[in-house]
Amino acid sequence: METGSDTTSRSPAKSAAVGLLILALLILAFLAVPVPQISGTTGAGSVALSGTPEAAGGTGGYTTLYTPVFTDPSVKLTETSDPYFSSQLYREALQYEPLLGTTGTQVHMGYWSGAGNHGSLIRLVDSVNDMPLSAGETPRKAIFDEGVSSYYNYPSYFRMLAEHWYERANPLKNGSVLVFGKAYRDPYTVTMTQADDIWGQYSQRYADMAGLIRNATGKPVIVWCYVEGARENRVFYKYELPELKRLEQDGAVVVYFARTKDADWTRPGDWIRGTANAPEPAT
Repeated sequence: METGSDTTSRSPAKSAAVGLLILALLILAFLAVPVPQISGTTGAGSVALSGTPEAAGGTGGYTTLYTPVFTDPSVKLTETSDPYFSSQLYREALQYEPLLGTTGTQVHMGYWSGAGNHGSLIRLVDSVNDMPLSAGETPRKAIFDEGVSSYYNYPSYFRMLAEHWYERANPLKNGSVLVFGKAYRDPYTVTMTQADDIWGQYSQRYADMAGLIRNATGKPVIVWCYVEGARENRVFYKYELPELKRLEQDGAVVVYFARTKDADWTRPGDWIRGTANAPEPAT
């Protein structure tokens, strides 16, 4: 009984000491957590986080699209204007699909612009790739500017998304950039013209893959375009169509334009052939 009485009398003191120790550890842990750099507010309870500059050729910082990569726009403009960028895209595509470099493969390339046309192109790409080949039929493969299928993106396209060019070209009034609901301070100024040119040049380099594919497969690439309602000042008419005209003259592509968003690549009547017959852009 004596021991029990002694233990009971000392328990409150021990508990208080343990409690104070735990509280001290929690305070130290909290102080050890880095605090985001504040460069201005964007509204109640929000702060602008510091952006991290990175050259276009870097490999870090874009393991997720939710973490923006702040590439210098002048560096990216130089990169996407270089014909080497087409070779880079082609190498990335071959990593996913060796048929794109195999003699005899019939490759299809897709384009879209304008509201409602992206889904039409995805359906076409999936249809071309998923339709079983009949006995003796030439192997075929469809790609588009995002990747070799609707599932697998080119790493270069993934990086373009992580760079968030249009979000950066439309900063908030306090100068911070809003990406997926979080505010960041962009170390560079990006204009809407630069954002358009970067994406436009990316699309031109994608188009130029057709020449590399034709040389590897021995067959002109079949090009399918869903551009109903597309505007003259957007990517297709300003950047891609001029490139397709040049490739058509070189014999690298055969170009078709969808009459409607429901055009089916297996129905010839759904399509208009030739860049000379391209639909008029929307005004």
